[in-house]
Amino acid sequence: MLKQILGRWNPGWKQARWKATLIAMPIICLCVPLLFLALPYLEILNDMAVQPKGKAQGHYGWFSDQIIPVERAAVAGTVPMGVDPPYALEYVVTEKDEEKAAVYAGKTLVNPIAKPTRADMRRGAEIFGRICWTCHGKQADGDGPIVGPDWFPAPPSLHTPQANGYPDGRIWHVMTRGQNKMPSYADTLTPLERWQVVHFVRALQLAKKKAN
Repeated sequence: MLKQILGRWNPGWKQARWKATLIAMPIICLCVPLLFLALPYLEILNDMAVQPKGKAQGHYGWFSDQIIPVERAAVAGTVPMGVDPPYALEYVVTEKDEEKAAVYAGKTLVNPIAKPTRADMRRGAEIFGRICWTCHGKQADGDGPIVGPDWFPAPPSLHTPQANGYPDGRIWHVMTRGQNKMPSYADTLTPLERWQVVHFVRALQLAKKKAN
């Protein structure tokens, strides 16, 4: 009976068109779902105006069961941007004038390491001897090996009455934001390391006072 029905049926399409249709249907059935899966990751002639990206604490894609991690663990020894580590405190200094900003930081920032340990002092000494001494000198007298008339301008000694009177927060601020010719070390040293350097500078100042 099926042969009789098909035998009487004379479709208007040619045989080649039917073959093309039969071949295209499974391809379409396969590609359309894949297109919906891939669509969030495709950029179609938008000149990078709209870029697919993952959102923090979310997933990347259309389907909740296909969660692609957006964040990964921070590299050891680094401080992720936007994360408030224990020793960073709330650091918001909007004053553009260097001196006013330093004074403000000295009044508002409190050293969170009330009593530095030997490990803190060793770490502060190691950082000072690796980074700071080239300009400030081994004893923080401003006579580092790269300063001089034909080199870099010498920084002021950290043993002047003025420098001895600087609050810890001001010294930490200068390392964080930079001052005069000194660049910022916020991307080089963690907040904790900067506080450890502050304590080592205090130790150098105390040793200088006792020697005199």
